[in-house]
Amino acid sequence: MTHPPSSKPPVPDQAFEFELTDFASARDALDGVSLQVAAEASRPTGPVDWVARRRALVPTDRALAGATIDWLLSLPTPLQPHGLADQVPRLANQIAAAWPERSRCLHALKALLTDDRGGRRGLPYALRLEIEALLQHLATLPA
Repeated sequence: MTHPPSSKPPVPDQAFEFELTDFASARDALDGVSLQVAAEASRPTGPVDWVARRRALVPTDRALAGATIDWLLSLPTPLQPHGLADQVPRLANQIAAAWPERSRCLHALKALLTDDRGGRRGLPYALRLEIEALLQHLATLPA
């Protein structure tokens, strides 16, 4: 018994092709490429993108925490960042929380002064001066 030829074309093979490699080579390839790809993927295409990326607000974003007030009062009077505390209490709270850990605080302060994500407006000049003063003061403190 013969069957009539099928009018359907054969289904193409959709299997993946794999290349054999060792773990170290695969890691090297991924480390170099994936970090660049991740950095580019995280770079916003416009200013609107940051709104969706921000974390949810918490009460200390709009007011100074008690520990932050204590930290402000512990600083020398000319160094106290009153503008930062008044205009951006969220940042003042974060700096105060990081202050006891020198390396963490240095990293946080430097991050506020540089734009490594692209497209950020930055802080007003007066607040930038306050952060620079805090950075210089922290660098002079004993480790």
